[in-house]
Amino acid sequence: MSAFPYPVRDFACQSYSKKMWKRMRDFDGAFYHSLCVYGGSVAGETGIPGLKIDFRAGLRLEVPKGHFHVRISDGETGKVFFDEDVSETLLVSVEKYYIPWHVEVEQDDGLVFAHDIDLDGQEIYVAVLSRSLGDMLAFLPSIVEFERVHQAHVTLCVPEGYEDVVRLCYPSFPLAQHVPDDAYAAFYLGNGNGDPHQTPVDGRTIPLEQIARVILGMDGAPPAPPAAIGERLRQEPRLMVEPYVCISVQGSSVLKSWLWPGGWDVVVAALKEAGYRVVCIDKEREQSDYGITVRCPAGAEDDTGDKPLTERAQLLAHAAFCVGLGSGLSWLAWTVGCPVVMIAGFSLPWYEFPEAYRVWNPRVCTGCFQDVEHSFLGAVCPRHGKKSPRFAECQRRISPQSVLRAIERLRSERQR
Repeated sequence: MSAFPYPVRDFACQSYSKKMWKRMRDFDGAFYHSLCVYGGSVAGETGIPGLKIDFRAGLRLEVPKGHFHVRISDGETGKVFFDEDVSETLLVSVEKYYIPWHVEVEQDDGLVFAHDIDLDGQEIYVAVLSRSLGDMLAFLPSIVEFERVHQAHVTLCVPEGYEDVVRLCYPSFPLAQHVPDDAYAAFYLGNGNGDPHQTPVDGRTIPLEQIARVILGMDGAPPAPPAAIGERLRQEPRLMVEPYVCISVQGSSVLKSWLWPGGWDVVVAALKEAGYRVVCIDKEREQSDYGITVRCPAGAEDDTGDKPLTERAQLLAHAAFCVGLGSGLSWLAWTVGCPVVMIAGFSLPWYEFPEAYRVWNPRVCTGCFQDVEHSFLGAVCPRHGKKSPRFAECQRRISPQSVLRAIERLRSERQR
């Protein structure tokens, strides 16, 4: 049953090709249209009977029966997106990210309502759509800043299974699975890989942390996570008395793993010789695909398993550092203030957090994750294919020596 008394009519702020419109309608249009229902009935009263407005799924303007003319524009540039007579219609913007909306409504040729979006002091709902742990953790520092800058009250929605770790790291955010009744606006955060509903730019072309900022309409560089997160966790008793290093050898795909044969064995042996316990904290002990098997290194302590992320956060907070991939556990280490050596060639170095001691090989094919001409998701080496001698060379041609150099640089600079 529809939440609205009138038919829904989409309008767009960007100029989309017929091909893109078809993609939006056929592939993901139904989902973004469903956000209208997810946001509930249009909540904001205007003082005009039946005329309502809110920003819970982009701009939503409910226009009752009558002789109304609606003009919707960019309040900063003056660019007009919609300028028509309307009656008994729910106008909904295709774009769900922040736009400095300016709305004017005339009735019988006279201006009866005007409104500029103003987030200051408002109740705001922010939902993280991406189920990637790394995406979520990359977005959260900017949400903290958004709440501070606007003196707003943010209610947060995160994917199922991540609630406890968010409560541990960001306890000030109330969590909810539905838009609160008093929400003025709602924003939906995802990595925006080519989806024009979600971000004004393709999310593959900007740093992951920056994606939340363009959706929320924020300027400036992304902040690091609040230092208080790690400081608070390090006040808890250590789970291991001896110095230790965490390693993470598994990614969301085998093709995100470090694929130099025996590379992890070399690194683990060097870390143990330097006096560290080496603890593998992946969810899976072993992962196989494309004829490749990645497993917990034999010389590491096996702490793999489906353990609470809160436990992983505590372990990482006390670790000397973490050696991992471009994956969620590296982002969790970053969140709790644990230095990270990141082995990743499938993405370009500017994509992940700049504080990482990044290890990659620029002399081979690299960065396909940022290539808007290819889809990394679900692809078997999108540029070369499985049968090519260059298959996954971005992850296969990173030497143990380069990883060890990054470790030594971290130890020297961080006094670890």
